[in-house]
Amino acid sequence: MPPILHFFIGKGGVGKSTTSALTALHLARSGRKTLLVSLDPAHNQRDIFRRPFSEKPVSVCQNLAVKEIDVDQWIKTYLKKSTNLIKRAYAYQSAFNIQRYFNVLKLSPGLEEYALLLAFDDALTQGKALDDILFDMPPTALTLRFFSLPVITRLWLNELLSLRSRIYERKEIVSKIKFKSIAIEQDKVKARLQDMIEDSRHQSARFTSDATRIDLVLNNEPLSCSEAVRISEKMNEIGIPITRLLLNRCRPGETIENHSRALEAYPIWRFPHSDTRLTGLPALEDYLHHHTGLFTIQDMAVA
Repeated sequence: MPPILHFFIGKGGVGKSTTSALTALHLARSGRKTLLVSLDPAHNQRDIFRRPFSEKPVSVCQNLAVKEIDVDQWIKTYLKKSTNLIKRAYAYQSAFNIQRYFNVLKLSPGLEEYALLLAFDDALTQGKALDDILFDMPPTALTLRFFSLPVITRLWLNELLSLRSRIYERKEIVSKIKFKSIAIEQDKVKARLQDMIEDSRHQSARFTSDATRIDLVLNNEPLSCSEAVRISEKMNEIGIPITRLLLNRCRPGETIENHSRALEAYPIWRFPHSDTRLTGLPALEDYLHHHTGLFTIQDMAVA
């Protein structure tokens, strides 16, 4: 079975990094092979665990490893990959010095989101043998663009594919020839567009899979709750449902009050307020020790 994917999203400062670290540690202590991936450029996990992390997963305890995504490095990887594809597709036009057009890619919008998607795909490829992969997500704007990108990309690609087909029809260029009953695709650009459309479908499917959990982290204060409502609405618009709310730093018996009914439909995990700073593995383990019922009932409710 593929690993369960957990995404921790929400307003900056509400505790995505802390709740994702506690959840990852809980899963690891339950005997599940777990990877915690920091997609947030702030990389707070190194402060929480009090140790440096990098692209290579680092074991922090039995069954739990942590890695940080180097977004700049993945942007370079994306640019190199895109440049090589264009060179191969337009090798016959090398005499026109198309190299100068590649520099435009560096200024293209959406580079950071594409880089995160590449890093995300890489984490899934490397983590096939794991039980759970948790993603500590960046602030709201970048997170929403990350989740929206496969849908938006597919819309653009479908239009480009349609345009490509019409161009070939009008020029009366045959895109396929027959050779001993084997169809050979001559239009490399069209074939690449079709491959990219299929890739975006797979990415969207991962976000809506039964094996995916979207955890919306918030605090019980107006700004946090208002942004949580907007995030919930936006995620519903792109067809990615929120799994549950994680009410962080809550007091005994505290509930989400005086806010939109949009938040009432979700199960709630309550992470009690801690009087001590939750940094370092001993502090995290002590917190879980004193809140042994934190996950049990909620886990059963969303299984």
